[in-house]
Amino acid sequence: MMTILTQWCSRLATHIATAGMFLLFALFIFGVVMRHLFGMPQTWVDEAVTLLAAWLVFWTAAFVLSFSEYISFDVIYRLFSPAIQRIVVMLGSLFFIAVFAVSIYGIVDFILFMNISTTDMLRIPLDRVYAIFAVFLIAMMVRLFILLLRLAFGEWRQALIELEATPQEHV
Repeated sequence: MMTILTQWCSRLATHIATAGMFLLFALFIFGVVMRHLFGMPQTWVDEAVTLLAAWLVFWTAAFVLSFSEYISFDVIYRLFSPAIQRIVVMLGSLFFIAVFAVSIYGIVDFILFMNISTTDMLRIPLDRVYAIFAVFLIAMMVRLFILLLRLAFGEWRQALIELEATPQEHV
């Protein structure tokens, strides 16, 4: 049941990111057409594209990408045995969970403070603009905690394989 729910949520997140990319591209083309064909630049489009791109980056990083799709510097890590790799990933996960946990209060406090200001063109409150970063941090903490549990108590060899797999290999 949990696997079905996880797969459904993953597909939903991917569909949302895809729709966002389509909207971003459509807005960008609209802005180019209005500026260069009609000589009527729409300044709000530049702001909308920038905000949507930022939201899509954090959304996709939090909910769509697998850990194997992140950039990693693993030259030394690959020299270790699987048992040592397990420990390294567990320690790394703990480290990032701790860093994110320590910083989340200040980040959320700043995001809530930013409701006093808005974007220049669209007048969107800045707390809404920056909210995706808090969502990203919380999602990453949850994902890292799940990875940590898998490495500590689950099928840790399979978890390590998934960390190194190309996207097509673990679908």
